[in-house]
Amino acid sequence: MINELFTIQIVEDEGVVAADLAERLKYNGYTIAGITDNFNDAITMFKLKIPDLVLIDITIKGPKSGIDVAVEMNKILPTPFIFITAHTDAATLQKAKSTFPASYLVKPFTSSHLFVSVELALHNFAYQKNLVALTPIALNNTEDDIYLKQDYVFIKEGQQFIKLHKESIMYMEAQDNYVKIFTTQKSYLIRCTFSKTLQKVQHNAFVRIHRSYCVNINKIDSFTEHDVNINNIKIPIGRNYKEDFVKTLALK
Repeated sequence: MINELFTIQIVEDEGVVAADLAERLKYNGYTIAGITDNFNDAITMFKLKIPDLVLIDITIKGPKSGIDVAVEMNKILPTPFIFITAHTDAATLQKAKSTFPASYLVKPFTSSHLFVSVELALHNFAYQKNLVALTPIALNNTEDDIYLKQDYVFIKEGQQFIKLHKESIMYMEAQDNYVKIFTTQKSYLIRCTFSKTLQKVQHNAFVRIHRSYCVNINKIDSFTEHDVNINNIKIPIGRNYKEDFVKTLALK
């Protein structure tokens, strides 16, 4: 499912509620970055996992609140977050609003309300990020259809840029001044040279096995002296790349 490309962190001090949230989100295809119940653990996990979205209960364990968590996370890296709380008093609401959350869920809430809030938060943040964060990069190289952002890339599809986690890429194929990127869900054709694409999609799981092919080591089902098999697709191993391929496998 395409939602698996998005990771969500949960900050909730009620174990049953946290587990229920995680199950609902996983059932709908999202990946759970982790569950924490206090300020310090939440910030530590946030720095480690860099999630796409954070669900935060305003009341958590310890002297600091979920609002403090949101403030600190945004100092580290602006990220959409949704407050979850059973408290709807004016003072709490006003303090929460001052942090500009993507949404505000009041317990108990339905799965429908949860997923609408999550999807809107991700969509709106991605739209704003494309306008603000990608523009300076694009100005440096208007000819490319791919932009590097930490452990994922944005690639152009039509008039929009799609977020693509590197780990979802099975292999890439050079096609003149274009590159075709094959993922577990679909393929994308981008305008960029092969060498430049490989530079932008740097990841220790990728290895070039042919002048026209680069594969994700973790996606290989089997291989022979002459080719690798990924999802029942045989990809040739070039003579000049065979030694590096074998060395890379030995190091994994």
